[in-house]
Amino acid sequence: MVAEDATPVPAIGPWVASTIAAPDVAAVEKTYVDWLGFRVVQRGTLDSSVAASWGAPKNNGAAFSVLEPESGKQNFLRIVANPKVEGYKPLTTFGWAASEMVCQDVDALQEHLKESPFEIVGPAADLEMIPQIRAMQVRGLADEVFYLTMFKVDIPEYDLPVAHSFVDRMFIAVLATNGPEKVQGWFEKHWGIAPGDIADTKLTLIDDAFGVPHRSLDLRLTVTTMRSRSLVEIDGYPAQATERPRDEGHLPPGNAMMSVLVDSLDDLPFSTITTPILRPEAPYFGRRAATTIGAMGELIEVVERDPS
Repeated sequence: MVAEDATPVPAIGPWVASTIAAPDVAAVEKTYVDWLGFRVVQRGTLDSSVAASWGAPKNNGAAFSVLEPESGKQNFLRIVANPKVEGYKPLTTFGWAASEMVCQDVDALQEHLKESPFEIVGPAADLEMIPQIRAMQVRGLADEVFYLTMFKVDIPEYDLPVAHSFVDRMFIAVLATNGPEKVQGWFEKHWGIAPGDIADTKLTLIDDAFGVPHRSLDLRLTVTTMRSRSLVEIDGYPAQATERPRDEGHLPPGNAMMSVLVDSLDDLPFSTITTPILRPEAPYFGRRAATTIGAMGELIEVVERDPS
């Protein structure tokens, strides 16, 4: 029996895949394999039904690669061929800004990556709000951004993942918004996840992206907690932020889409771009999937928890 005051377990989570839109799939794949220890699970070309389900019919036939962390966790990185979008600058537009992966030693990782194709856009540092957490931020060849995070000590008040390899699974998807309340409302309306506190903060990473002096931009930050140690970090961006440019019929550039497990695709509380599809390849493995458009125009692919 569940205690009356127990917090209900959300029907959404954990993250199952992060999708990068890349002009050169092979080059991006190589950086993750050579420098972060990821392994190739599958390579192929996109089926038309998958591309259509993302609202990206022009990606039909595009090359893709699916990778997993060295730990073997069922949390995947998917790289999809996509044309370069002129004028796109990471961390300055609304939508998926980054994926955050847990790692064992962020300082050792920073040293390891100094000679890599990755650009360190945020050096390793303790979080201002939670100094027991240390993180760095990196930009890849496809203008994707990801955070690499370690926990210096156990933090009992947070249910945080453990890194079982040097770089392990994604546990946070970072969403850039023009108002965190809008996104909180989306998750509350559709998944019953109550809004949390919104904190005022400064992020040097975002100052640098907009080319302004450090600590000059006022940001707002909160998190939405899903199932199985997975979260959405919701960042309220400054007034200078804009809509993300995108070529019609293709995926958005950079951090293009996040995929998340849900209990069922029957009677979803929102509309999807197409009806659910059942696919055999990674990261679906015989499960149904569909894609919706979130509060900031971001692509959220929902994948059924159990195979059909």
